Amino acid sequence: MHPTSRENMEKCFQRHIHPTRLAETGGIILDLGGSDVNGSYRSVFPSSFRYMAADIDAGPGVDVVLADPYVIPLEDASIDIVVSGQAFEHIEFFWRTFSEMVRVLKPDGFIFLIAPSAGEIHRFPVDCYRFYPDAYAALAKSVNCDLIEVWRDERGPWQDLVGVFRHKQARALQLREIIQAPLSYPGWSGEAGTPEEERLQGAQHYREVLARMHATLTPANYMEIGIRQGESLALAQCPAIGVDPYPDVQRPLPANTQIVKQASDAYFASPPADLAIDLAFIDGLHHFEQVLRDFMHVERHARPGAVAIIDDIFPNHPRQADRKRSTRAWTGDVWKLHQVLQTYRPDLALIPLDTYPTGLLLVAGLNPANRVLWDQYNPIVRGYLADTPPPSAVLARVGALAPNGGDFTHILDTLIYCRTHGVAPAQTAGHVRAALQNGPPRPALSVIIVCYNMSRELPRTVRSFSAAMQRGIAASDYELIIVDNGSTQPFDEAAIRALGENISVHHVKDPTVSPVAAINLGLAVARGELVGVCIDGARMASPGLLASALAASKLHSRPVIGSLAFHLGHEVQMKSVLTGYNQAVEDVLLAGSEWEEDGYRLFGVSVFAGSSADGWFAVPAETNALFLTADHWREIGGFDPGFKTPGGGLANLDTWRRVCDDPTGELIILLGEATFHQVHGGIATNSPVSKWDLFHDEYVRLRGKPFEKSSRRPLFFGTFEPHAYDSLLPSVLKLRSDRI
Repeated sequence: MHPTSRENMEKCFQRHIHPTRLAETGGIILDLGGSDVNGSYRSVFPSSFRYMAADIDAGPGVDVVLADPYVIPLEDASIDIVVSGQAFEHIEFFWRTFSEMVRVLKPDGFIFLIAPSAGEIHRFPVDCYRFYPDAYAALAKSVNCDLIEVWRDERGPWQDLVGVFRHKQARALQLREIIQAPLSYPGWSGEAGTPEEERLQGAQHYREVLARMHATLTPANYMEIGIRQGESLALAQCPAIGVDPYPDVQRPLPANTQIVKQASDAYFASPPADLAIDLAFIDGLHHFEQVLRDFMHVERHARPGAVAIIDDIFPNHPRQADRKRSTRAWTGDVWKLHQVLQTYRPDLALIPLDTYPTGLLLVAGLNPANRVLWDQYNPIVRGYLADTPPPSAVLARVGALAPNGGDFTHILDTLIYCRTHGVAPAQTAGHVRAALQNGPPRPALSVIIVCYNMSRELPRTVRSFSAAMQRGIAASDYELIIVDNGSTQPFDEAAIRALGENISVHHVKDPTVSPVAAINLGLAVARGELVGVCIDGARMASPGLLASALAASKLHSRPVIGSLAFHLGHEVQMKSVLTGYNQAVEDVLLAGSEWEEDGYRLFGVSVFAGSSADGWFAVPAETNALFLTADHWREIGGFDPGFKTPGGGLANLDTWRRVCDDPTGELIILLGEATFHQVHGGIATNSPVSKWDLFHDEYVRLRGKPFEKSSRRPLFFGTFEPHAYDSLLPSVLKLRSDRI
C-alpha cells in the first residue's frame, strides 16, 4: 500500500464515517484485496470496528481466502463498509467483483474504492487497467447504486482515483456529538526531557528574521500554515491567510488577516480561485510528509518571485526529532524535507538559516508548473517515512547561514532584484545560489566616515548618508564604513547600524589624536570600486551627494571628485561660536529646518565654510568628501601618517592638494551637493583660537614648502535644487569679480 492510498482512505473515513454514530458503535469492515503489503487500511479505522481482510491467497492480515475471486463468501447485506485499494487494476473482470461488493453491503453502508489512474505496469499476477472518474460512474450505473463522491489524486506515480459508493435511496447515517479533545498544541502537557534534550539555540530568533523578510521583501500577500498563537502571523502588513485547525490566537491581528480554522490538506482541497502567494511560512504538523504536502500546495499557488519559509529544520537533540512527540521542544522529522528537496528539486535554491530555536529553511525559485514532487510523492514518502534519527550534520547545523550577517542581506537583495525584474524561477534559484556561493557583490561605492566623541552629531551624519535620505542610489550600491578613533564618549552603535543594512562600525585598535590611522583603516576594509573619505564625522550630506559622485566617476578613468563645505548657522562657526552659537542653538536650528523631510533644506540654514569661501565655481582649499577609485587610493598610500597633530592638522588639505595636482587624473567639483558641519567643539573648525601655525609647521616639515591650495581648473558636474539657489548669486558675483 502506497502512502497516498492510506491518506485517501483516511479522508474517506473522516468525511463519511467519523461524523456519524457508526464511528462510535462500530460495525463490520471488509477489505477486498486486503493482504498487508507495505501496510494495511486496518489502522485507519477505530477499534470499535471488526475488520476483515479478504484476498485470493493467504498472507499477512488475511482473514478470508477467496476460492473464487468473483465470489465473496458472505451473506447479502452483512457488511457496513467495504473497502478496496490497489486491487481492481489486477482483477480481469473487476465489474463482477464490484457487483459482489454491492451485494454484501448493508442498505445504509459505504464502499470506499481506490484504484490507480496512472503508473507503470506492476503485475500481481496481472495488471489490466487504469481508471478515470467516468469508469466509476459506469460501475455505479451497472449495478444501480450511487457514486456520491469521486476525486483523482494528482500525486504520483499512481494518481489514485477515489470513489465513495452507496445503495440507491441509502439513508444518511445518524450524526454523533463530537467533542474535540484539546491538543497538546501550542504547549506541551507531557513531562519535559532533560536539559540537553530540551536545548535550544540559534543566532537570531526566527520571528525577527520573519519580520525582516516582511519589511524587506514587502510581499503583496502572505500565507501561514500553523499559526500557533498568532505571534508570527501578526508580522504581516499585507493581506494574510492563517490556516490552522485549532488556532489559539493570543494577540490582535491586522484587519487584513483571515484565519481559516481548517487543516491545510482540507483547505488546499478546494482553495480560493484567486489564491496567490508571495511569502509563505510553513509551521504545521511536524511530520515531513505533511510539510512536504504543504510545500507542494504553496508552490502551486506561488506568484513569480515567491519565497517559502519552512520552520523546524534543525532539531537540537535526536529526541526532538521523534515522529511521536516526547519533548517540550519538538521538530518532528521536518529535517528530512531539506534532503528531499536537495535530491528531487535541484532547481530550487535552499538556504538553511541558523535561527532560534530550531532553524528555518528559505526556499526560492518556486515553480508552480513543476510536477516532480507531485509525480514522485509516493516513492519519496516511502523512502523517508522510517523514524530515523537526524544525521550529526543536521544536529550541528552544518551549512546554516547566519541570518544577521551580510550574506543573508545579499540574498534578500538578490530576491528583490529577481522579483522586480521578473526573473524566471530557475534563473531566480541560480541567482540566489550564486549569491550564497560568491558572497555579497563588491559595492560600487564605499564611504568612510571618521568620528571621535560625536554621540550627538554622528547619528545625524549617518542618517544623512543613509539610503533613507540619499536619492538616486540604493543601499546595495554602497557601504557606509564608520570608523571610531577611540571615543571616550561612545555613541550608540546599535542605533547607528539600525540606520541601514549597509552600515558597518570599526574601531581603531591604538587610536591617536590624529584621524589619519582611522582613515587608513577604513580604506583597508573598503570594498567599493569608488571610495569616498569624510575625515569629519560631524558633517552631514546633501541628498544627492553619493549618486552625483558615482555619476561623475564615469567621466574619467581616474576621477578626483570633491564637494564644497558649508557651516550650519548664519556665519562660519569660528566666528559664530564667539557670539553664542552652540549645540543647543544648533539643535533648535535643525529642528526647525525640517531637513529630514528634505536634506536640501540644509542650504537654507548654512553658509559657505572658509575652505569653500570662493563659491561654487572655484577649487576649495579642502573637501570633506573626497572620492577616488580604490586603485588610486592604493597608489597614493591613503593619508600620510606623518600628520600627527590633533585632528590631523593639514592632512586633509595635503591629500586634496596632491590628488588635485596629479595630471593623470581629472578634477571634478560637484555642483549643488555639499557637506554641512555641525558644531561639536572640534580641534580646528570650532576652536576660538587658531591652530593654523601649529598645523602649517608640520606641513612644511613634511613637504618642504608652504601650503597653497590648488589652482587647477576643474570640471563642474551637477545641478542645483531650489534650496541651494541663494548660494549661487554670491558665487557668480565672485567669479565675475575675479575675471575683472
